[in-house]
Amino acid sequence: MRDLAVVTQRATEVTGMVVARLPGPSDRAAPEPGRALRAVEPVEPVGTGPSVPDPASRLADRWADLLPGVGSPAIGQLRTLLRRLSTVLRADPFWPPAARRIGASFYHCGPANRPLGSGGPQPEELLPPTLGLLRSDAQAMLGTTGPEGGRRLATALDQFVAGYLGAMRERAESERQDLLTATRWPPEDLQRVLTDGDLHYRALYLRGRVGIAVGSLAGDVVDANPALYRLFGVDEPPELPHSAADFVHPDDLATFVESYHRVASADGPDSVEIDVRLVRPDRIVVWARLNATLVRNDRGEPDRVVAVVQDISERHRLRSRLERAATLDRLTRLPNRGVAEAQLRQAFVPGAARRAGLCAVDIDGFRSVNDSLGHSVGDELLFAVAGRLQMAAGDHLVTRTGGDDFAVLALDTTGAEDMKALADRLLDALTPPFQLAGRSLTVTASIGVSEAPTGTTVPEELMRSADVALSWAKAQGGGRRVLFDPERDAGEAARFTLLAGLPEAVDRGEFRLAFQPLVRLRDEHVLGTEALVRWQHPVEGVIGPGRFIELAERSGAIVALGRWVLREACRQAAGWHDVLGEASPYVSVNVSPVQLVAPGWVEAVEDALAESGLPPHKLQLEITEQAVLGDEALALDVLGALRGADVRLALDDFGTGWSSLAWLRRLPVHALKIDGSFIDGLRHPAPDPMDESIVRALVELAHALDLEVTAEWVETRTQADRLERLGCDLGQGRWFGDAGPAAWVPDLVRRSRR
Repeated sequence: MRDLAVVTQRATEVTGMVVARLPGPSDRAAPEPGRALRAVEPVEPVGTGPSVPDPASRLADRWADLLPGVGSPAIGQLRTLLRRLSTVLRADPFWPPAARRIGASFYHCGPANRPLGSGGPQPEELLPPTLGLLRSDAQAMLGTTGPEGGRRLATALDQFVAGYLGAMRERAESERQDLLTATRWPPEDLQRVLTDGDLHYRALYLRGRVGIAVGSLAGDVVDANPALYRLFGVDEPPELPHSAADFVHPDDLATFVESYHRVASADGPDSVEIDVRLVRPDRIVVWARLNATLVRNDRGEPDRVVAVVQDISERHRLRSRLERAATLDRLTRLPNRGVAEAQLRQAFVPGAARRAGLCAVDIDGFRSVNDSLGHSVGDELLFAVAGRLQMAAGDHLVTRTGGDDFAVLALDTTGAEDMKALADRLLDALTPPFQLAGRSLTVTASIGVSEAPTGTTVPEELMRSADVALSWAKAQGGGRRVLFDPERDAGEAARFTLLAGLPEAVDRGEFRLAFQPLVRLRDEHVLGTEALVRWQHPVEGVIGPGRFIELAERSGAIVALGRWVLREACRQAAGWHDVLGEASPYVSVNVSPVQLVAPGWVEAVEDALAESGLPPHKLQLEITEQAVLGDEALALDVLGALRGADVRLALDDFGTGWSSLAWLRRLPVHALKIDGSFIDGLRHPAPDPMDESIVRALVELAHALDLEVTAEWVETRTQADRLERLGCDLGQGRWFGDAGPAAWVPDLVRRSRR
């Protein structure tokens, strides 16, 4: 037989009460090494503190009025704690952690240690009204007046709540460990506890704080201890036997029956643990954790089942509140993004014949509201927007996904038209001005719309599609809804893939140059060539500049790429110069706005010329009006330095920007290249009069400034002849030849001069 002290110690651990251990014959036996009897956590001594007779008492009395049933010991403890809180609030220096200890003490002096099932306010029920009183009355009653007093009180209450909840968590963990210990009693100890002849062990059964029920193998309750009666809110035991299933909530009945039968069978587990809802005679539902253990007779056969029952209602209520807090947006009280994602996961079942749609909503320019009017007005606006969206969405789920972003989920849609109509209603709802803080605020929104079948799409794809469409709506200026377009998305995805591979492509040497001739119109001599870059992509083959130059400019990769083009063009042109001498053509290289003002660009040009040995006048750099209009002073300095180095400069795509004559006179350029859009109207025998007039005017303007003129997009003999008559100096286009490799340039020059 086990030592009585050891079993008594286990019982004490289960009940949490030293008084449950009665003196017995082996009471003087030494406790088992390494173990000690553990009592309920004592209430922290609270002291008396400085005397504040009336305010603390009045506040405590008001607290008691709000919570009938709270015992007078707790009221007395509260008065003492309020005096301590008053001391903390007025102390210099102010030390907020002291309020945390007061919150923990408040938990322990309340109903935290009440007997199981004894009723009265739950610990979490005490906290909200107490905080309400403290927030409304404590500042005046405890002498913490003025703004500083208000700030101190708010900080102290935060610490008070933290201490209270921390003590609650510690208590819950302690009870969990107690219950775990109880379920580990060996079957022979359980058998002895249930034996009437041994009063020491029977006392544990009768006086313990943990509910215990004894059941037959068939599931009838044949005995129960008083703690279990109290859990059910009764003083006298009901007439037994009762089926254990009679006390279980219908929704949990199947789980209970299956678990009970498993533990009651000869070949089942020795114990099981489940959480179920029990229904009291007064119809109050109690969440309970059941640890059921099989007890065998002397022959080793199943004899009965002992269930240790712990009331976990308090813990469950706290968890439910935390779960609700985790799913609700604090400001708008709307469900948060997690709720929308959960609903989508439930709706998107493979093979299901349903459809769903999502509107991703973003308030245009919301940051300016916060910056100009303050965050309090911004919060009011978000709350008002949430209300209007809910009204417009009807039965559809509206969530706040973060910041000024909302989402509206619609299930069982019939197609994209449903979602477009819903998005239009949302936009219309936000159109009337908002009246906030004495101001009238007009708000617009951008909405990204996606809609798809749930059986063949995953939720993440629907959300991504709505977010992508939202970015398109904002890029178009906002105040609109845009429907997700898979083809457009595929194109942007392909561009993103190219963009990601640009830096490595430069390092791997995947780019090539082709050279298109620049021809003097009066005699068709090749005077120059333009270097055009191509990407020899390892997967897609040759990619033209139209697909990657803009991406390179946006990503900054254009600087490294542009320097490679410059060095390679100079190297090739130096080779022509070695063969043809001064008869060799100059090479024209395009320079992006990013390159022109990048640090070290002038030095990069000088280095390329020095490394290749190309004479500077055999290099022409083409810039656009946009390159100069950005940082004009810096751009003019760079151009001046390049012209001073004897490098040719040309203004590309002239006529498409906002150039003025005064501005043009300031540019240190040698030539203008007229944009091809004006040349296209000259291809037919009867030219476009407007285009012809524009070209004539541009040529005359350039010549007046002593600038050479090149016409782009020359594709027919008619265009070439007409441009010559209009005074253009050079032409470039398919009529004179497409871009080709560097090796053919010398022969092209020779043939043009025969």
